[in-house]
Amino acid sequence: MGAELRQARERRGYSTRKLAEIIGRSSSHISRWENGRLNPSEADTATVLAVLGVNGADRDRLLELARDALDPNWVAPGIDKQLAALTEYERTAQTITNVEPLMIPGLLQTYEYARHIMIAFGASRGEAEQRATLRIGRQHVLTDAPAKQLVAIVGEYALRYPVCPDDVMVGQLRHLQRIAELDNVMLHVLPMDRPAAAMLSGSWALLEFSRTKPVLHLEHFGSSATITDEKTVESYRHAVDTLRGLAMSPAEATELIADVIRSKETTS
Repeated sequence: MGAELRQARERRGYSTRKLAEIIGRSSSHISRWENGRLNPSEADTATVLAVLGVNGADRDRLLELARDALDPNWVAPGIDKQLAALTEYERTAQTITNVEPLMIPGLLQTYEYARHIMIAFGASRGEAEQRATLRIGRQHVLTDAPAKQLVAIVGEYALRYPVCPDDVMVGQLRHLQRIAELDNVMLHVLPMDRPAAAMLSGSWALLEFSRTKPVLHLEHFGSSATITDEKTVESYRHAVDTLRGLAMSPAEATELIADVIRSKETTS
């Protein structure tokens, strides 16, 4: 929220002092709004946007951010709210660390794999196709400049026991082989014989930004939670270090994926 306000002010060519004078606030107020130390109210945000000439869809989006910023640790029920939040985090993040014990991370999924996952979770065929298309659409953050750095830590279980047919999984595994060659993607696989507590709590993503505090995104069945509490986020940062220390080397992970492909092709 703060980064967006700062960009809007700078585009207008205003200093923090000039903007403060216009809206009747102190320049320290403006600075604290922009560095995230103080959340502006929705009314204050609307005033600033009017002065800076921000209108239309951008104004609506920033007012929504202002409402969410007042309660940054929130649970989002419903697919639309979850997807909107996660898509925005991924779009603005610098580094994304995704931990997935039982599935392939969304940013690395193929369309067919994603579609089968949606159906397994109870979506109709039409809903599954729509959601899979949206999921694939999010993946541009890995290839569009500047490409995001992705650290994916995947449980071996996700490779061996998918909720999709073997031919779909073979296509997914081949996609993993290709995308792991990207310079901005680091793929780790945690073997099933190296248990780690951080893999037992389900799916989660740590999103780090260049201009604001990191966000922890927790996935649950039918809902998701966003956490910004610094102590909690830091504990997950340490968990990433632990998991990377336990995970296979990239060469070992590549060899495992190739082995799983061969075993599925042999049995199919």
